[in-house]
Amino acid sequence: MNSEIVFLFMYDTGSIFEIEQLNGLLKNQEDFSKFEFKKPGPEEIATFNVPIIFNLKDEILLIDNTRYLFKVQVSIYKFGGFSIRIRHMFSGTYEQLLKLTFDKRINNFVNNIVVKAKKKIVIALRKITKVKENDLSERYRFYYIDGDKQLLLQNHMNLIAGLLIDEEDISTLEKEYVELVLKKNITYDNTSIFFVGWESAIIIDKDYIYEHELLMAEIANLELLETRIQHKRLVDKLKDANNQIEKLEKDKISFLSIGGLRKLNESLGRSYDTSKTILNNVEDTAYGYGEWYLSRVYALFYDVFKLNNIESMLEKDMESIDNERKFVNDMIEARHENFLEYIVILLIAIEIIIELFYFMKL
Repeated sequence: MNSEIVFLFMYDTGSIFEIEQLNGLLKNQEDFSKFEFKKPGPEEIATFNVPIIFNLKDEILLIDNTRYLFKVQVSIYKFGGFSIRIRHMFSGTYEQLLKLTFDKRINNFVNNIVVKAKKKIVIALRKITKVKENDLSERYRFYYIDGDKQLLLQNHMNLIAGLLIDEEDISTLEKEYVELVLKKNITYDNTSIFFVGWESAIIIDKDYIYEHELLMAEIANLELLETRIQHKRLVDKLKDANNQIEKLEKDKISFLSIGGLRKLNESLGRSYDTSKTILNNVEDTAYGYGEWYLSRVYALFYDVFKLNNIESMLEKDMESIDNERKFVNDMIEARHENFLEYIVILLIAIEIIIELFYFMKL
């Protein structure tokens, strides 16, 4: 049995790139056009956003005199996300595939590779733009298995389900639960089937062609990551806005705080616009593939990752931001009116003083 396991680590930079900036950013740039896509796609719809992919240095791990070769890649997307791929191809049993997934020595080795690779990527990206590192990230696995899908489903349902839900002890899984997990799949022809789970995705196919499905996994994970990060940012922004408003409300001379309120209003507006852009990108992804195979694959990830729920959460955050902006605008208008009143009072006072001065001279 020929297989490949791909450990995926997704990060967000908080920036947007131009293709010209990314081309040649690192050595050994991959030519993605060489990966054939056999399933039909509409010529009139532009190809979806293909990242710039670089091949980093291969890594080798020795365990009990067995040599494990890991291919290291990074794929960087224009919308600011990047994925580190740690890929291992092997020929062996299904039990070995399970062992590779959960072996602590392999996972520790992979984590160390990712730390080095991420550092290298961030250094390179900082030469072209500002990078905002975030504590949030996404981890995922992608499997290719060359086998007969009917035999695999008959004899190894628990193994497939275990990989999808990150369960090492597959013997404990109930049949009903396994069947439920395996429902999230798409079958294109008699030889292939693609499963999507929260922890991983598995493609069973006789043809060694699955780079586009791998991209779908990356894009969906990065969209999940971006929406999670933006949700956290909006929550923090609302807390910060409330704190600023409390401080500005304590100003004894209210019109002096107008400048601070305007800056706050602009900051809230930028947060709102950024959130809108992220939501639009998700919608564009959903509609960008047309009614074809890749749109069905993406829809599986969208469903499993419950992107609709986090989108709704982000929309509620945006509504709160918009309400806060309206409140700040009301404060600006009120303080502007107060300022005008002060000006009018001052002018009247000046006029009275001038008139008194005039009468005193008489």
